[in-house]
Amino acid sequence: MKEYEGAVLFVDILGISALTTSSVSIVEEIDFRALNPCSKKSGGNQFFCALLLSKFRENLRKCKTTNLKIAQLSDCAFLWSRNESVVVDAAKTLFERNAESGVFARGGMTYGQIIEPNKTNKRMGQFICGNAVTRAAQLEGSGKGSRIFIDREIGGRQIQGTSPKAFESLAILSDYRMIDEFLWFSCPDSSELRAEKIERLKNLIMLRIRFQHAPTFRWNAASKHGLVHLGATIERLVAASRQLCDELELNLPQNTWYTSEQIQNLYEVTWHSESEYHEKCRVFKEHWSNAI
Repeated sequence: MKEYEGAVLFVDILGISALTTSSVSIVEEIDFRALNPCSKKSGGNQFFCALLLSKFRENLRKCKTTNLKIAQLSDCAFLWSRNESVVVDAAKTLFERNAESGVFARGGMTYGQIIEPNKTNKRMGQFICGNAVTRAAQLEGSGKGSRIFIDREIGGRQIQGTSPKAFESLAILSDYRMIDEFLWFSCPDSSELRAEKIERLKNLIMLRIRFQHAPTFRWNAASKHGLVHLGATIERLVAASRQLCDELELNLPQNTWYTSEQIQNLYEVTWHSESEYHEKCRVFKEHWSNAI
């Protein structure tokens, strides 16, 4: 066995338990079309779950880079490296691809002890354990939504090319805890210009519209727990968008920038549809052109 210090990211797909244990069908034909427009097949929860895991695996494969190791375990995965910058970059890339493809996931990331065999039978997959692995898995469940929760072990480290502003502490009002988070959805470079910040705001708002209206997330909103996670994701994106608007002194319409509680109370199934998604994108681009 070899032991060393490195960064570890643990990622888990939200909602898989509901898919695989529900006695009634959660998914509909629209969900299959949204996940894979080219597929002519549809089926029940289990078949949809298999398609989702395949999409997740594809996203993981696109994250492969030098010095990064990846192990998928059904609906979750570990990504690790001696180089923390490699893992942080992979975390941002993976969650962006997940959002684009309809894989609703949450993560935990830290830095510390990694233990793995000197030689690995790759046919059986990668093997990893250690204190950082345990902590990353525990951090994943720290909060709600498609977010990456961290601790000070990695949040306090200097990450090449990434501003310290990408790591933020937030107060949890329910129990007065402080929680640390990697802002994969709004990750500034170490030397960001105003034009780049404006583009980051645009992408952030488009991402919020995707989670709130893209048909790929309709099945997540179909369950109470799924809607809670979607609401938390949207609320977090709204908070980051408002902060950037203030920094840039931009005035954008915010009448649909909902809190998580408002999402729970106002949500309608028509929110997540192809037509609604394209209409919201069209309206935003119109407002954006007038504001910039």
